[in-house]
Amino acid sequence: MRVDLLVDQSLASLSELLDCAVRAEASGFDSIFVFDHLATMQPKASSGDMLDPHVLLGAMAVRTSRLKLGVLVNNVSLRRPEVIAGATASLDIVSNGRAVLGLGAGAAPSTYFAAEFDALEIPIPTPMSHRHDLLLQSLEKIRGVWRGDHDRGVRLPKPLSPIPVIVGLNSLELATKAAAHGCGINVRGSHPDLATIAAAADPSLGEWASSVWIHYEPELADRSHPRFDEFAELGISRVMLMTTDNTDFLTI
Repeated sequence: MRVDLLVDQSLASLSELLDCAVRAEASGFDSIFVFDHLATMQPKASSGDMLDPHVLLGAMAVRTSRLKLGVLVNNVSLRRPEVIAGATASLDIVSNGRAVLGLGAGAAPSTYFAAEFDALEIPIPTPMSHRHDLLLQSLEKIRGVWRGDHDRGVRLPKPLSPIPVIVGLNSLELATKAAAHGCGINVRGSHPDLATIAAAADPSLGEWASSVWIHYEPELADRSHPRFDEFAELGISRVMLMTTDNTDFLTI
């Protein structure tokens, strides 16, 4: 079982975020992921700004040497796939091959995370099937950029080596599609259909086949905690611990 850190960058200052990455590496976390949002989603709890995830990961790459680095998840409803491809390949170069690509279809209009779309007057693609289609189209365009399919008189950044891809999701339908397209799946650890969704993962993808995110608790620093065994029994290979408060950064 690999354990990662999922950081809400709006909950801490830049110096706290960078120090957290250093401590996470020293304490044995395998990877660090940050959010892709345009606005702080917890204004009452936040002490920092919602820094651009790719810029922040580049800074973390300079301060670390082993941690894998990724965005959980790049929102394809907000970012063009060509931009995601270039930013992720650049991160891979800066980090000497440690980048991970996380993709998501974006929030539904009725959800909490739709607030930033509303604030910036950005339309949300509907219905859900359209967002799923957009995700898969974006995935193919990103892979095409990395293959060099679009190097027509230009040279776009390419990864140093194949980059793992994981899709953040909430349904069996998208989990099945993601696995069929060679992507790992990521779902919240409390999902009522977790066992069914986890079973849709492609085990040939190894350590990136399936992962869950759960809220960070200091006691989860103990890798023998029984929660990890519960997920392992479902075939889940990776657990991401998500920060929910500034005080979390003091105990990592």
